[in-house]
Formats: sequence, C-alpha cells, structure tokens
Amino acid sequence: MKSSNLALACILALVITAPVLAEDAAPVAEGDAMEAAASAPQASSAPASDAAPAPHQVQLGPAGQDESGRPGRLHTVQRGDTLWDISDAYLGTPWVWPSIWTDNGTIENPHRIYPNDMIWITPHEMRKVSASEAEGLLAGGEMPASLDGMAGLEKPRIYTYSEIQSTGFVSVDELEGAAAVMNFPSPRTWFTDHDKIVIGLGEGETEVGRQYDILRTAERVADPATGILFGYHTEYLGWLEVTEVHPETSWAIVRLSRSELTFGDKIVPRRARSADIEVGPSPEVEGQIAFTPNRRFDMASTDVVYLNKGAQHGLEVGSPLEIFRPMGTSVDAVKDERLALPDHIIAKLLVVDVNDESAVAVVTHTLTELARGDHFRGTDDVNP
Repeated sequence: MKSSNLALACILALVITAPVLAEDAAPVAEGDAMEAAASAPQASSAPASDAAPAPHQVQLGPAGQDESGRPGRLHTVQRGDTLWDISDAYLGTPWVWPSIWTDNGTIENPHRIYPNDMIWITPHEMRKVSASEAEGLLAGGEMPASLDGMAGLEKPRIYTYSEIQSTGFVSVDELEGAAAVMNFPSPRTWFTDHDKIVIGLGEGETEVGRQYDILRTAERVADPATGILFGYHTEYLGWLEVTEVHPETSWAIVRLSRSELTFGDKIVPRRARSADIEVGPSPEVEGQIAFTPNRRFDMASTDVVYLNKGAQHGLEVGSPLEIFRPMGTSVDAVKDERLALPDHIIAKLLVVDVNDESAVAVVTHTLTELARGDHFRGTDDVNP
C-alpha cells in the first residue's frame, strides 16, 4: 500500500504518467499507474502553503564500451527512477525509451525496474544487464567526464530493410542438416498461418518451443572465380514452432507464412533478424558479386546480390560496400604521358546477411546494371 500511495502521489505531482517507477517494493507498471490516476479523486483545495515536491534527479552513471567498442553509460537504478526520467537524463528526451528498450528474455517482466538494477544505455539501446555484464562494459574505459549524458555520442546510422525476413542464403552445411515438412492432417497440399503440421524431427533432435524457418531453395550460389559452391539462394516462407515431440517426428504450428507452404519445404533453426540495420565501419575487404537472384542484371534499390566473401574475410551485417569498375589508364595529350584513371563507382551496397564464406547485400543505390563478377570493396560512404 505504501508503494502504491507513493506512486500515485508522484503521478499527481508530475501531472504526466511516468512509465515505470523504481520503488523499494514492487514497482508500478505503466498500465497500473494510468488506472490509479483515472480512479483517484480530483485534486481540490490543497493548502497554498504546501510546496510542490522537488523534481526527481537522475544520477548519471559511469561510461564504458560494449564488445563492439560502441560507447554508452551504465545506470544504476535509484529509488524513484523511471524509464521516462532515465531516458530524459541520458538521451535528452523522455519519449524515446519505448522504441529502444531491449527486452531480456530471462526477465519475466522487463518493463519493471527496481533499485540497484543496472541498465546499459546508448543512443539506440536501453537494456538491463547483470553484474558480470556491467563489469565487462566498464572494462573498456571511461569517456570524458565532461560529457553531459549522451550528448557527445555520435548517433548510429540506421538502414531499414523491411524484406530482411524473406531474404537470405542457406549454406551447404545448413542444407545438409535441414529437415522437411512431412504431413498435414487434412487432404490439402497447401497450408498457411496457424495450421498444424508434421515435421521430420523427433526425440533428441528437437524440443517443444523450438522455432524453425521454413524455406525453399532456388538457385546455386558459387564463387565466380573458382566455381566453389557456397550454398543456395533461398526464399524464406515463414516460421513454425514445435508443439509436441514424438519418437521420430513432431507436431508444429505455423506461426507466420509469407506465401503458401507445401510438403517437402525445408526447415532450419530460426534466425530472428531485425529490419533496422546499423551501418558499421568500412571493412578492409575486396571481392566479387557471386550471384544475382533470378539471373537479373538490371538491379534497383532494395534488390539483393550475393557476395563471394563473408565473416571470415571481415564482413558483418551492416558493412557498407561499393561496386567499382577499374577505368585503367589514358594518355594526357598536354603532358604527353599515360595516367591512371580513378575507379568508376557504380553502386552502393549494405550487407544484410552473412555466413563464414559469403554474404547477402542489399543494393542501396546503383547507376547502371550490375553483373556477376563485378568487384566490391569497403566504403565509408553509403549515400548515393
């Protein structure tokens, strides 16, 4: 009762609803606070001598770096802190926290915060961390103490690729380990969302709750120089979740389908991928386009190409690249000498999927048609 009364008092004093309040006991979640405010009697004749409580001050925590070297700050929750206040203090606006809060699957309700909880904060992420994670984040060194909140941090460049879940590549090894959609308890041969199906994985191979991408392989992807097979251009059709496991096969529910599914479609462990891709630094790598889907040559923005380099060569999701064609040399008629010409930059790419030996990149800009064998390299400029 004491916690609820204090939360209600804070709401009425601040007028607005603070999203999550850190109390000594159970905190007040956003929905609870709104209901409490709606059912409370209207404020009337409060004595003029009663001064309004001083606004809560968030104490800024130390700065550090994550495993990728990106800077941030570690906040230790104090009594009275809300995610609204924390976002305002560190990021300069209270409104941003819902869009960057990262749920932690191990926390039953991640939107409740308590005193002594530790929250890692960057311009693009807020998440709870354990004591051991916090120690690692602070081990990277401090930023200058003069920085006010996160004001001195460079905000990340984000590219939104809405087709990310339907675009991809399956390696030879992944395909060898795939199972299949086997049966359906009705005479239909096509099925879709919420249908119950049988898959070719049984006891010791899967478990209830495990999720799988459903895919259909299309064309081979091979290195243009060596002919070595990397894998297959793949159409991702949706995903399913296992509901019952039996000795040799299992029941599963289709949670999402992007097109009609059928018997024989393959399943591989699900990879949940974000459509918001942070543009990273330029990689020191050069390679070639290994494949264009459906053998297309006239590429437009949001089309994808497959590359003959991957994670072991320095590529990662978010790596910015450019396609270039060497211009060779030409004779300067005035100087009467042969001079090297600059490369012709014809397209910009961003890596959206990667495995050890190859990668998939979206075409963010192109001046002309692209072809298998065209050369790419890292770039710091992803703009047209």
